[in-house]
Amino acid sequence: MRSHHLLKTWIVVAGIGLTLSACAMTKDNTGAFVQVPEERGRILVESTPYRDVPPLRVGFADIREREEYALYRTTSGQAEMLFAETRRENGRNIVLDFDKLVATTVSMWRFNQGHSLQFGDTVSVGNGLGDFWLQTYRQTDIGRDCAGFIGNWDVRQDDPRLRPTKVLFGYHCATKGTPFGRSDAEAFVKSLQIRGISVPLRVKTAYDLKAGDPPLPPRDVQVGLMVQAQDGMAGGISGLPDFPLLIGRTYRESNGPDYENK
Repeated sequence: MRSHHLLKTWIVVAGIGLTLSACAMTKDNTGAFVQVPEERGRILVESTPYRDVPPLRVGFADIREREEYALYRTTSGQAEMLFAETRRENGRNIVLDFDKLVATTVSMWRFNQGHSLQFGDTVSVGNGLGDFWLQTYRQTDIGRDCAGFIGNWDVRQDDPRLRPTKVLFGYHCATKGTPFGRSDAEAFVKSLQIRGISVPLRVKTAYDLKAGDPPLPPRDVQVGLMVQAQDGMAGGISGLPDFPLLIGRTYRESNGPDYENK
């Protein structure tokens, strides 16, 4: 029996290792991964329960886009978000190819996978960034109330498919047993901000400006950050298995051939 138990344990551990290795092999060399310090974070939540709560942030960048993953977790609930934007310094003809329904994005998060989800109606909610699609839902197997959201803006009018250059999506789930209705969800979405767009970036000191960007961490640390954003943190379920999304696309203007470098 002991040998059987050890074999079973080894198989489970090996399976986890192979899964993480597969993630690393598929997206490890797609760009740079960094742990984003709070003073450089872009995603900002100004409503309860996350006001003044520093999230875990992991950043990604390649030649076409930047992405920031953020995990907020308190005794009142959990929220995860991803903000993506194009890098205009590497060419103006870059857009984000991410046309998803709210329910589709909700199912992308590990926190919602494995649960029975019951969705409410989808409504439009505006905030300082633009219009967001909002949809409440419940993890019916455990009775937890949640909301998913997605918004995009800065559409390139010369793109034949009129795609945006900025996308923000995510979810918030209240603690099990805590009521969280449509009005609460709308207030939450209205509180979302992006530093550098709807609110100012944090002011840098003269020393910071002189020092410039910090050096990238070693590659093994970068891989660890990527896996952390994909598979979550100890002490709870979280993560976006598809991180980074790699949704940046180049295009030719609508008066030319519709061409994409995928």
